[in-house]
Amino acid sequence: MISLRDLTASQRTLLGVGAASVVAALLVLLSASDLDLTAFRTLRAVHVNGAGNVVETRYNPIAIVGLALIGVAILGALGLVFASFLRLLPKFAGGILGAPSDALAQAGQKLDQELGKVLGHIRAHITTNESYAKSLASAQSRLSGLSEGEQVRVIVSLLVAENERMRQDSGLLQSRLEDSQKQIQSLRSSLSQAEAVVLKDPLTGAGNRRQFDVTMEKAVLECERNGTTLSLIMCDIDHFKRVNDAFGHQVGDELIRMFARVIEGSVRDADTVIRYGGEEFAIVLPQTEQEAARSIAERIRRQFESKRLTIRETSQKIGQLTASFGVAEYRPGDDVETLVQRADAKLYDAKSSGRNRVASFGHGDD
Repeated sequence: MISLRDLTASQRTLLGVGAASVVAALLVLLSASDLDLTAFRTLRAVHVNGAGNVVETRYNPIAIVGLALIGVAILGALGLVFASFLRLLPKFAGGILGAPSDALAQAGQKLDQELGKVLGHIRAHITTNESYAKSLASAQSRLSGLSEGEQVRVIVSLLVAENERMRQDSGLLQSRLEDSQKQIQSLRSSLSQAEAVVLKDPLTGAGNRRQFDVTMEKAVLECERNGTTLSLIMCDIDHFKRVNDAFGHQVGDELIRMFARVIEGSVRDADTVIRYGGEEFAIVLPQTEQEAARSIAERIRRQFESKRLTIRETSQKIGQLTASFGVAEYRPGDDVETLVQRADAKLYDAKSSGRNRVASFGHGDD
C-alpha cells in the first residue's frame, strides 16, 4: 500500500492542491444547485418575533464542521507547497554553489576561442605568403619577352610593391598576435582563479575534497612511475562536537580555521592541506617517508595543543585544544582508497588510545 511518505514533495503538493480543489468544486456545485441548502450554509439562525425580540438562536454544527474541513484542506495544501519549496532550496543553493564550475567552463571556452583566433591569423598569413610566391612566379613568366633593362625595372618595382604588402601584412599579424597573447594571458588568469575557487574550501582556504582527489591521483601515479615516496596524514580535532555544542557554530568555525592555520604553517609548499570534512583534515606529503611525516604530525599536534581560544565578546576561555593524527606511507600496489583507509585506521587507533597523539605503522600501533 502506498502512503504519503512514499510520494515526493511535488507529488504530495499536487495531491493536496487536487484535494482542496475537489472540495472547493463540490461546495461551488452545491451552492449553485436547486437544493435548498440554506440550513447547511447558515452557521447561525436567529428567530425574532413580531416585536423584534430574539426568540431562539440556533447554530448549525454541520456547516461549522464543513468550514473547518475546508480550512484544514487549504492549510494542508499550503503546507505541502511550503514543504515542496523547502525541498527545492538545496537544489537552488547547489545551483549557486555551482557558479565557480560555470566560471571555469566559460573561461576554458573563451581560451579555446582565442586560441582558434591565433590559428586563424597564422593560416591567413600563410595564405598571404603563398599569394606572394605566386605573384613572383607569374612575374617571372612575363619577363621573358622584355629587354634586359625593362626586366630589371619591372623586377625592382614588383619586389618593392610585394615587399610593402608583406610588411603591412606582417605588421597586422604581429598586432593581432599581440592582442591575442594579452587575451590568452587574461583568460589563463581567470581560469586559474576559477580553478582555485572550485578546489578551495570556503571556510579555511585549504583544499577541498575535489582537490584531494586530484592531488592524490597525481601523487600515487608519480609513486608508481618513478618509485618515489608518499605519506598521508589524516587528523581531526578532539571533542570538537562538545565544543561546537557548548559554544556555538561560530566558535566551532573559528576553531577549524585555527587548526588549518597551524597545519599550513607546519608543512612545505610542495605539500597539500585538505579539509577532508567537518573538523577532519588530510595532509598529502609527496617525497616524504613515514618517519618524516610522523615528525610533521607531532609538530602540528604540539603547536595546536599549545593554542588557547578565547571568545572575544565574553572573554570566556575555551580551554585546551588537542587533535589526533594517523600516518600511513604509500606501499607498492596501493591505490588512493587503500592509502586513505590505512591512514584512517591509524587515526582511529589514536582516538581509541586516548586522543592527542600520533599513530603510525611500526610504532606499536599496528
